Amino acid sequence: MLAENIPDMDIFFLQLFFYTFVNRSSYPFIKTYKKAVATFRKGFESNFYFGKKDSFDVAESILKALVERPNFGKEVDKNIYNWSQKLIDFANKVSKLPLEKYTNKQLADLNNQHHELHTKLYTYGWLPVSVDMFHNNFTNKLKSYLYSVCDSKEEAEKAFQVFTTPSKKTIVADEREDFLNICEKYKKFLKAKSQPDSLKNDLKQHSEKWGHLGYIYAGNVPPFGPDHYLKELFELAETGVDGKQLLKKETEQLKIAKTKQATLNKKLKISKQYRELFQTAQNFALSKLFRRHAQLLDLLLLHKTLLKEIAKRLNLSRYHVQMMLRGEVETALVKGKLDRKNIAERMKHCTFYVERNFEQVYLGQMEKKIGATIDIKIDKNIKELGGQIAQPGFARGMVKKIFRAKDMGKFKQGDILVSVATDPDIVPAMKRAAAIVTEQGGITSHAAIVSRELGIPCIIGTKIATRVFKDGDMVEVDANKGIVRKI
Repeated sequence: MLAENIPDMDIFFLQLFFYTFVNRSSYPFIKTYKKAVATFRKGFESNFYFGKKDSFDVAESILKALVERPNFGKEVDKNIYNWSQKLIDFANKVSKLPLEKYTNKQLADLNNQHHELHTKLYTYGWLPVSVDMFHNNFTNKLKSYLYSVCDSKEEAEKAFQVFTTPSKKTIVADEREDFLNICEKYKKFLKAKSQPDSLKNDLKQHSEKWGHLGYIYAGNVPPFGPDHYLKELFELAETGVDGKQLLKKETEQLKIAKTKQATLNKKLKISKQYRELFQTAQNFALSKLFRRHAQLLDLLLLHKTLLKEIAKRLNLSRYHVQMMLRGEVETALVKGKLDRKNIAERMKHCTFYVERNFEQVYLGQMEKKIGATIDIKIDKNIKELGGQIAQPGFARGMVKKIFRAKDMGKFKQGDILVSVATDPDIVPAMKRAAAIVTEQGGITSHAAIVSRELGIPCIIGTKIATRVFKDGDMVEVDANKGIVRKI
């Protein structure tokens, strides 16, 4: 089954979670995947797949632990923050090392240390994703309980939205607060389209702190820089939005969410076990964004330092190094063995296959053979799609498919944002959307979290939205019923 389509993935990053899928688990009672496959086209265009039953069984093992083991969710959450911070510390440390003085063996050792640390993070960080993204196991468990304590399905759905809406700030909200404070500070200059030196300095500092949120996976586009944020500031100033009022409103929304949850807990007499499970769902949403923040910063720093130096030693581009397995990098650095033709071909297309204690990148006949087993046919004449409700509401508008920040230039206020999944780099477009529709699901998905923060109607888990709708299609998004239809 297709797990995810990622428009800018490389083997360097993908092998981290693929290795974890089949080889590593921090808990003996959590299942690992039997196998996983990824295909690459046109460089970094990637799809990855695993068995439907396999992924369901993994999700059920995580759900069982959440339900039956007190404090398991809190322990997972704590470890996500802990290992995310360790990853940040490692990347910061490496970025300051005199790598040009290191031997090839030392560079390989650093690369291996990164793999060990990052895969350890994934043994915790992947659990909130696996339990709900592919088969909605966690969502279905929570909704099933609410159906039993509510008078109607409609009441249960509304209660689900209340209980899964975070009542604490996300790291995305932290960036937005910093940005809005800059907007307020320079409001009069922005209206006059002027740029004092202090604004340039503040934007430079902001991009150094948050720019990695625009640097996704393969790093084939630069991080968000001062120009990106300046453009956003001018656009925001044109709307006449009061930054202080917006910040105040967002703070009040967190308080309102907390109050609604407390009131509903009392009204519906939610059991202690399910109060804790709903809190776990909220916590997972927050820690997932922090993990993503750590990983993007890690990638930015390592691409600029460790991978750049490795590429220099091997007389390759950084992008070629990013299409190599960890073991291949070590062999090339330490033993001088490198199949340059094979690596160059991977930049055009290849297939990556893993199972326990085995990983291989395929080209040629084996690549075609594996590809034939994962071919997915879609009826593009479909007029209506269903999905999960992430944030209720209703909107009509024009479809604009947004995969990455480079696509945002075509997006206008009031358009319907359609994507495989949203990431931090396209939050500026999400803010202007009348509604958001994604293929991926899960209550901890980025789209679900941010749409609730912004109060924008959102449907997730449609599976095929980007392959059914095209730019310019007029659609209505009924996020009260979980339906998207062409009009």
